[in-house]
Amino acid sequence: MVKADEKYERGSTLSVSRGLHAFRYLEFQGIGVPAVARLIPPAEGVTLLDMPGREEGLLLRPGDCVVVRAERPSELVVGLRRGSADGSLEASFRLEAIAVAEESGASRPASVSAPAAVVSPALTPFGFMAHVARRGDVPFEQSVWIGGPDAPAAIEGLEIVGEPKSCMLEMQVLVGSRPPRWSEWVGAQQFAGTRGHGLSLTGIRMRLAPEAGSSEISAEALFLGALVESKRGRQVEFVSGSGVDPLVGLKVSLQSAQRLAEGRSAPSLEAVARDREPRVRVFRASSGR
Repeated sequence: MVKADEKYERGSTLSVSRGLHAFRYLEFQGIGVPAVARLIPPAEGVTLLDMPGREEGLLLRPGDCVVVRAERPSELVVGLRRGSADGSLEASFRLEAIAVAEESGASRPASVSAPAAVVSPALTPFGFMAHVARRGDVPFEQSVWIGGPDAPAAIEGLEIVGEPKSCMLEMQVLVGSRPPRWSEWVGAQQFAGTRGHGLSLTGIRMRLAPEAGSSEISAEALFLGALVESKRGRQVEFVSGSGVDPLVGLKVSLQSAQRLAEGRSAPSLEAVARDREPRVRVFRASSGR
């Protein structure tokens, strides 16, 4: 039986906007009894809807979920402890927006007719190749995870696969050496990172060239023991909150201005969850891994 006053070994602070959110226990990467998490709301302004029969904010195993109702922008604390004396803290969680309340006084953009479609060089077909620990070079397409929540794997290097003259995407990776170091900016058909040195990536930056028009990058990244982070824009950056935990999942796509406009006019719950996910500090994995 888990007691309400038990101490937790790791902590993180999550920011939530006014609305409804779901905090999910995605995966336990260790062996044996899963790590236990507790979501702790502030004194007022936030209420939790828990799993039946559970103490407030308690998540015992993958698949558990707590619904968060925030009356105003707030911060919650997440505590993590081992499920057994010899257990691991290697667990992944995700905060998803279910419905975000409209800000008072916020103006809506006027409806306009869609402009004629323009072919953007940034949307020329391309993919990626990742050098993954113990697997070697693995190709993956846009909007597809390499590693990720279902199959996390340490990524040691990346390459954009496409035509250099037509692909407007560039990237820069942070190699987990001592001290960590950023690579040079590279484009298509240029490898960034290492092979055969056991040095995982602990960060990545991506940007679009000015010639890419109004397209944007849409990306998700996962670091070991962390929540999935989602970002969108002409330039995005993901860095391990601990500075040492490896990048174990990446999914990238480019979206045209027309597709972005359509998505913003009638967003799906999944899209809202991606857009509203906050940056959070990473849970450090156990030192014994």
